[in-house]
Amino acid sequence: MARPQTMAEAPLPTHLPTRAPPDDGAYVLRKLVSDLPLSTDGDAGDVRITCVEVWSGNLYVGTSAAEIIHFVLLPPEPGDVTGAPTAIQASRLEPTFTHDAGAGIQQILLLPKVNKACILCNNTLSFYSLPELSPVFKPLTCSWVGGVDLNLEGDESGDDGVVVMVGLNRRIRLVKIYPDEHPRSLKTIEYGGCLLSVRRDNFSCAADARSYALLDVQHQQKIGLFPISSLDPEAGGVGGAAEDITTQVHSHAPSRSVSSASAHPRGPPTEDRGHGRSTSLGFFGTQPARTESPRPPGQRYGFDVPESLSRAISPVPARSPERDHPERTSSLHRGTSPAPEKPLPAAPTEAPTEEAQPSQTQPFEPLKPHIASPNPGEFLLTVGTTPSEPGVGMFVNLDGDMSRGSIQFSSYPDALVVDGSGIDMSTSLGPDPDGEEGYVLAIVRTQGEEDQLGYGVEIQRWDVDADDGEASKAWLNLHSLGNMLGQDAEQSAIPLGIRTVVESNDIFLPEIGEKLLVKQLNTSQSDHKSPATESPAQGKADLEFSQRLSKLQSRIVLWAGNQIWWTLRNPLVTRLDARLQQALSTPTGDGTRILPNRRLLETLLGDIRGQEPRNEAEYLGLIYARQKASILLFMELILRSSTNIIIFENEKRITEQALIEGEVDPRVVLALLPILNGEVIQGAEGIQISGGIATLIEDFLQQNDLSAMPATVNGPFGDNLLQLVKRYLLFWRKRKGMASVTNDPSLFQSVDAALLHIMLLLDRESPQGPATVGSIRAELNELVDNEIECFDRAVELLEHFSRLYVLSRFYQRNSKSAAKAHNVLATWRRILEGEPDEGGEFVDGELELRKYLSRIRDQVLVEDYGSWLANRNPKLGVQVFADDHSRVRFEPARAVSLLREKAPGAVKEYLEYLVFEKKHTQYVTELITFYLDIVILELERSSDSRGLLLQTYETYRILRPPKPTYRTFISDNAVGAEWWQSRLRLLQLLGSSQPATSSYDVPSILTRLEPYEQELVPEMIILNGRQGRHQEAIRLLTRGLGDYDTAISYCLLGGLSIFRPAGYIPQEEIPSREEQARLFAYLLQEYLLIEDIAQRIQRTGELLERFGGWFEVEQVIDMLPDDWSVDIFSGFLITALRSLVREKSETSIAKALSGAQNLQLASDLVDKTDALGPTFEKVN
Repeated sequence: MARPQTMAEAPLPTHLPTRAPPDDGAYVLRKLVSDLPLSTDGDAGDVRITCVEVWSGNLYVGTSAAEIIHFVLLPPEPGDVTGAPTAIQASRLEPTFTHDAGAGIQQILLLPKVNKACILCNNTLSFYSLPELSPVFKPLTCSWVGGVDLNLEGDESGDDGVVVMVGLNRRIRLVKIYPDEHPRSLKTIEYGGCLLSVRRDNFSCAADARSYALLDVQHQQKIGLFPISSLDPEAGGVGGAAEDITTQVHSHAPSRSVSSASAHPRGPPTEDRGHGRSTSLGFFGTQPARTESPRPPGQRYGFDVPESLSRAISPVPARSPERDHPERTSSLHRGTSPAPEKPLPAAPTEAPTEEAQPSQTQPFEPLKPHIASPNPGEFLLTVGTTPSEPGVGMFVNLDGDMSRGSIQFSSYPDALVVDGSGIDMSTSLGPDPDGEEGYVLAIVRTQGEEDQLGYGVEIQRWDVDADDGEASKAWLNLHSLGNMLGQDAEQSAIPLGIRTVVESNDIFLPEIGEKLLVKQLNTSQSDHKSPATESPAQGKADLEFSQRLSKLQSRIVLWAGNQIWWTLRNPLVTRLDARLQQALSTPTGDGTRILPNRRLLETLLGDIRGQEPRNEAEYLGLIYARQKASILLFMELILRSSTNIIIFENEKRITEQALIEGEVDPRVVLALLPILNGEVIQGAEGIQISGGIATLIEDFLQQNDLSAMPATVNGPFGDNLLQLVKRYLLFWRKRKGMASVTNDPSLFQSVDAALLHIMLLLDRESPQGPATVGSIRAELNELVDNEIECFDRAVELLEHFSRLYVLSRFYQRNSKSAAKAHNVLATWRRILEGEPDEGGEFVDGELELRKYLSRIRDQVLVEDYGSWLANRNPKLGVQVFADDHSRVRFEPARAVSLLREKAPGAVKEYLEYLVFEKKHTQYVTELITFYLDIVILELERSSDSRGLLLQTYETYRILRPPKPTYRTFISDNAVGAEWWQSRLRLLQLLGSSQPATSSYDVPSILTRLEPYEQELVPEMIILNGRQGRHQEAIRLLTRGLGDYDTAISYCLLGGLSIFRPAGYIPQEEIPSREEQARLFAYLLQEYLLIEDIAQRIQRTGELLERFGGWFEVEQVIDMLPDDWSVDIFSGFLITALRSLVREKSETSIAKALSGAQNLQLASDLVDKTDALGPTFEKVN
């Protein structure tokens, strides 16, 4: 089924290369030389390479035609160190040999410390000087040469010579080769037919045609190990206790004597000749056996063990059932000493599987022994049955015991090498972080279709047990062999050879530098790239960096036909990139378009999570892999989102976490998205990213037309991508200022612009109004309330989305100090004047503006926007000028002047604020004038208003008692018109008893009010009272308004405000009783003039009854009409008469009390006079 498409796919550019097959194995091949002239006539025919050595720019190739071809490896041209060297043939030698055994060149042993080469050709050993291969010594016959101490590989000094082992027919001869002297024989070891030996210090693991043995070359001891083939009919006697193999030297004159110092001090003539003077290479003598001299107790001597624990020779034990496991098996670690009668390790006498199990009559076929030493304490030996059946690798230590579990090969190896010191997983502190994995590379035979024989290189770890879960087999990718390949890239149709050369060589993998070297990313979808100009110094530094990363070392060479390759460790970055290449396309893809495989990518990220790098290249490689994998996961989200698929939340979270762990430049992520790719800002150096990632992104952009991708916020684009990218950009914002983060300002400009753009897109669907906790609008406000790098772009975006209130918040945090307040106020003014603000967040905007003005110090702005607000909302605007807590304070005079100039309509409000709120009474007269202007202007131009006032008087008069006072009446029935409210305020000011507020010009006000005295009755009452015209004021109260309660209050308060608020009145403000009596007399007089006789009688009777104490009886009787019944004022008369009787009685009592006081005083005077006695005064 074809995958759905909604995003246009651009046609594939013609320059896109076909993807090379990924190689994620532990090792890779890199060509050393090819098309070697193996024969002189140019026709190789049956000539094949038998051995190879590389040293110091020289290549030595041995062939089956018994020739040594010497090539000089010329380095590539300067500036192109990543190229392969050029091989120039320097010489072609035919070493001498006694008879043609058909083996050709069997061994090339280079001894760089002494500048010598040992070449074994058809069982004849020749010696040459390095590097030109000039013969130096006389050849000799032997079957094998080698055994250089591997523990001395790092020792460059060769002045003392190099000791090698020469395999003779019946023994092994240790020979020391010197730089400028003839070789000297050191000792002889009785071990005949040696085909191979690997030596560590004094211990050598050797093999003949049948079995392996462990030799102590110093103390002349041997332990038989196990047979090479379990089918060997003569293998029954292999294995047993340590045995002495001291050479028995016969006394005869040597044919050629070469003296040498012994490895140990020479003893008396009766001691072992093996430790005495060396003999010539042609001398093979024997000597009768000799008893050993006593040794101090506790001294280790070869394989010597306590007598009670010595092992007897025993036949090969039966194969353990656990050997049938196809993977490696583990054995118990050896104790401090071997157990009594401890059997030797079993040889693999059975095949691992039933299909491969040999029959009882299967003929014995000799197997080639293989020995390797992965570390100073172990040897690896191979055993098996037949060449085509599985083989087993056995590890033995220097005591001849099994040291670790065995490993298994698909077939018995034709050759093998070990690489790496291994990682000890059993240490209590965990594996060594600087350790190097240990691998075994074995050339094995494979059986293809139609029984076609093939060859492959099987790779497996030797330092990890199978039950650790890390041991696995892999095949070396042989695609470099070209037409020599077999049925697949892991098989060769022709035999292979492999070996470890004498020294490590530098190999350059240019793809490492191409992947890791930082380059400028081209985010345009055109094919034309215009990278920034690179300075020569930068170019040189990049080249050196690339060379350092691309430089590897290897000692392993592989050959097939006439070609030789380096076999080198596949660096971590290339292994991971190969897996990433495999994940570039899904199984249903065309293999060219980028269609990431999520499962493979998530597996890779899981594999490298927590992995610690061991060097610079691995550090950069892990970063590269994490970044590339995370970008591929993000591309996968993009492609699926373009098909309108809502993606599972866990997949989005995995992608987000991958981006965070990879710390991908956020501009790279933005460049892959429509709409947001316009927010990418590049500095002078552009976007710097690893070359491998840059190529991936450029290919993706060329393959896909992002502009055609659906970018609906409510669809998959918003759900799958925008939310994820928003969180990722927030992650980057938190990293701003960290030392590990680039200081490129364009990066965070892009982050801020894109983040603001995303939040504006997502907030479009939010309801209008202030933000709620946890909403996208709250996140948007938090974003703009903090520093944003892209000032101009942010303003442009907020203007485009009509988010003026958010823009004002942005200005508040990000504008320069001088322009901050101006920008904020100008934006708020735009909102208040009606410009659209999509968020609708500026609730109570005028109040917010008024509060903001109180917080700023710019007096010009406060004056401008305060007067603007006062014009718009006078009540609120005047608070700007009257606020004592504002940072800019105005003197009232200055404020009044400013308001009169810029906001005349707010002057009244400001004066009211000063008078009523701030109690600034000095502005009462001016405020009264404002009120008078408003009221009189209204009465002048509106007869309806005049009629309304007259109507209120008429309505109030017809109300029957009890009724409210006129002030309460007009307040409760107030009209919403401004002039009505101004009149109420005017009454309040006119009737105030405060000295400052009562000092207004009464006559001038009366003059203005006289034309409207019928309409403004309360005002006239107050002003008459101010002038002391109480009788007129009382008249207006009773006959004009009919407000009898207020008239009584007027009398009691002595003409104070009839509209003053209720509350405590100081005693000194209350008039004297005489003044009150006078006012009550005026009131009684007015009551008697009330037209309504019933009201007249009722009001008069009530007044006299309640306040009769302020009236004289005679005065009242004289004023009352004669025709009124006594019953009307009987209460007053009774009260008055009682008062008179009470007063008479009180007077009598007072008189009596005064008389008594006089008598008492007279008595006191007489007493005092008597006490003082007479006074005599002489008169002249």
